[in-house]
Amino acid sequence: MKNSLLFCGAAALLTLSASQLAASATEPRRPTPTPAASRALTPDEQLFTSLVEQVGAAISKGDMTALGRYMTPNYVHYNPSNSSGNRAEDLAYVGSWSATTVRLVSPVRVNRYGNTAITVATSTFSGEAEGKAFKNNIQMMIAWVLRDGQWQMAVVQSKVMPA
Repeated sequence: MKNSLLFCGAAALLTLSASQLAASATEPRRPTPTPAASRALTPDEQLFTSLVEQVGAAISKGDMTALGRYMTPNYVHYNPSNSSGNRAEDLAYVGSWSATTVRLVSPVRVNRYGNTAITVATSTFSGEAEGKAFKNNIQMMIAWVLRDGQWQMAVVQSKVMPA
C-alpha cells in the first residue's frame, strides 16, 4: 500500500454528451454551501475532525494499539492501488512504516445517519519508505459506526490527490 501511495496517482476525466450538458443547464441550481473554514464547525464536524486527527496521530506515533481501537473487527481498507486490506493486514502494514507524519489538510466533511457517519477529508502523508522521501495527499472516505459508545472505522476508501 505504501508503494501505492508513493507511485500511485490517477486523473479521471469525465465528459458529458451534448444532451447531458443541455439537460443540466435546465436543472435548478443548488445553493453553494458555506465552506467550513469560514464558519463555526458543527458538533459533528468537531467530533469527526478530532477523530480523523487522532487516527493520524496514532499513525504518526507508530501506535498500532491506539490505531486498532479506531477499527472495527471487520474493518476493510480499499486503497489507491485498487487492492484491499483487512484490520490485521493494515495494522501490520502501517506498523512497518518508519517516521511517517500525517497531517489533516482539508476540512472534514461529515454526513451522519444516527449511529453511522461518512467523512471525507484529505491528509498529507510524508516520511521515508525504502530509503526514499515521499509526500502524498491522500483523500479518505471513511464509514464510521458507533459501537459500544465509541466511533470506529468500518470501511476506508482512499485515493492519491494531485499535489
